Amino acid sequence: MEKQRMEDIPLSAPNAEGNVWPKQVCPAFEPRTNTPSGLRQCWYCRYADFHLNKPKALDVGMCCWPQKILK
Repeated sequence: MEKQRMEDIPLSAPNAEGNVWPKQVCPAFEPRTNTPSGLRQCWYCRYADFHLNKPKALDVGMCCWPQKILK
């Protein structure tokens, strides 16, 4: 059995003002527009800032909960 990386383990609460990794998710997840149905990852969350609106996205994002970053 493969050991799960800490970066992929689901969060029990939003990591407000803390780092989040693309495959993590927490109970406050809210999908952005055009997120594939059923996909729950911080990478697709409205509260996560991975600089997706910039020329280069970040590998590690920041949780901005409760402020929504993208639609």
